[in-house]
Amino acid sequence: MSADIPLQAFEALLHSPNVPTVCRALNMYQVAAAYTQLSGGNPLEPLAADVRQVALGILAHPPVEAGEDIRAGFDHVSALNVLTTLAEPADLPVITTLLETSPHEEVRAVAALAATTARKG
Repeated sequence: MSADIPLQAFEALLHSPNVPTVCRALNMYQVAAAYTQLSGGNPLEPLAADVRQVALGILAHPPVEAGEDIRAGFDHVSALNVLTTLAEPADLPVITTLLETSPHEEVRAVAALAATTARKG
């Protein structure tokens, strides 16, 4: 039962109406995925499909403008960063469009990495 609490907390962050909070959740997933190499498993893996869908949902909208608690385009960077782990071939058109059209250099750089993952699918 107690193992469910962190997943429930993460899921609450992931589905927050606050974009910076959702970005933090996406970044948390990516950090947990990176730890997999050291720890033998990603504790957030059961929510991977949900994380991917949230990331794709973010990319379906224009990037956020800079605000008090988020820099311009940070939502797209966070979404693409998690897709460097979770992208599937079906995601390639969305990723490629951002790679070719984003005005943000950081978005294009992470999109290139996500595109590589999507191609390996």
